[in-house]
Amino acid sequence: MQSDPDVPSPARRRTRQTIIEAAIAVWIRDRDATLSEIADRAETHRATLHRHFPGRADLLVAAIRHSIGEIVSATEAAAITQGPPLDALNRLVAAYLAVGDRVRFLFEDHAVANHPAVAEFAAADGPVIELIRRGQADGTIDPTAPSAWIERSIWALVYAASEAVDDGTLAAHEALPVLLRTVSDGVVRHPRRDSS
Repeated sequence: MQSDPDVPSPARRRTRQTIIEAAIAVWIRDRDATLSEIADRAETHRATLHRHFPGRADLLVAAIRHSIGEIVSATEAAAITQGPPLDALNRLVAAYLAVGDRVRFLFEDHAVANHPAVAEFAAADGPVIELIRRGQADGTIDPTAPSAWIERSIWALVYAASEAVDDGTLAAHEALPVLLRTVSDGVVRHPRRDSS
């Protein structure tokens, strides 16, 4: 039985994935990095990179789609429709930090952040907005702040935590506790504080 020529082999898929991962890692640090630098990071030849991605724009779109997919998968893995909203929010923040480099890749550069796929992803009233509204409805998340603002604040804090780990400002093991405290201080309602 012959394989379908339109279906990439597992080895070809792995090479493509490695190139995309390398592009994200390199572009987070230097958006002007060359395709040769990305090929070096992927430990492959530039000719191999070009067989998968004929030009820089093709690789950029693939990296954007991959990053969005990783964040969507992290959101799904956090099971944010289950349990109390604050527990779900903590799981979500932890899941986002695990893909913090994807968050940084999508939102660090205006050209990427304004790409139609990123703009559509960021503007969607998806499960995170539903989680925030659920927490606002039960009084555990600040109901006075717009849900979209809270979501953007979470993105910004995840971005900052991921960057801080990368530049050594925060140790990797400190990042999640610091991030969770910061999110809690910003969006969680604290009865004693509210009543004072």
